[in-house]
Amino acid sequence: MLSQRLNMVAEMVDKCGVLADIGTDHGYLPIYLIRKNIIEKAIAADISKGSCDKAYRNVVLYNMDNIIDVRCGNGLEVIGNDEDIDCIVIAGTGGLLAISILKSNVSAVSRASQLILQPQRDIDKVRQYIHSIGFRIENEDMIKEKGKYYTVIKAVKGSESFTDLENYFGRALIERKSPLLKEFAEEEHNKILNVLENMKSNNKTEDIRYKELTRLLKLYEEVFKCL
Repeated sequence: MLSQRLNMVAEMVDKCGVLADIGTDHGYLPIYLIRKNIIEKAIAADISKGSCDKAYRNVVLYNMDNIIDVRCGNGLEVIGNDEDIDCIVIAGTGGLLAISILKSNVSAVSRASQLILQPQRDIDKVRQYIHSIGFRIENEDMIKEKGKYYTVIKAVKGSESFTDLENYFGRALIERKSPLLKEFAEEEHNKILNVLENMKSNNKTEDIRYKELTRLLKLYEEVFKCL
C-alpha cells in the first residue's frame, strides 16, 4: 500500500490515539497505521478536493469511515480548537510550506506530542523552526526512491540546539554516519563545485549567490570529515 518513502514515515510514528495526516492524498498512511494498530483514529486532510475524494473512497473501501475523518481544507486549519491531536504528519511538501502549515494552527501543534515531517527542500529551515516551537528532533532517516533523496524527521516535545552543520545535515544522520547522507552530500558537493566554477569563469564571484554557495561548500567539506 505504501511507497518506500511513506513506509519510512509510518515507521517513525509512535503508538498513539489520534493522528492528523496533512496532505493525505489517497489516505493510505492513516489507513495503514490503523490496520497496524499504531493509531486509533485519524484526520486525513488535503486542500485538493480530488485528493479528498480519493481518500474518502479508500477510507470507505477499508470500512474506516467511522474512525478516519476526511477533511478538505487548508493545512492544520481543519483542526478545531477543542480537538486533541497526538501526532501531526506533514509529508511530501516543500520545507517552507511545511513551516507555513505548522504556523497555521499553533494551538493544535502545541497540543501534539509528536511531529513527523518529510520536507522536500529547505530542511535546515524546518529543523530550526522545530526547535523554535519547543520540540526536539528525536530521530531522522533518509531513503532514496526513484533517484530522489528523502529525509524524514521525528520531533517530540523538548529543547535542544544544533550547530550550523547539524541544522543543515541532521544530527542523527551525522552521528549514525549515514551512508545515504554521504552519497547525497557527495552529489550535492559536486553540483556546487560546478556552479561555482561557472560563476567564476563568468566573473560573478561578487554575487550574493556565489558567496552563499561558497559557505555551503565549506559545510559539505566539514560533514565529509564526520562521515
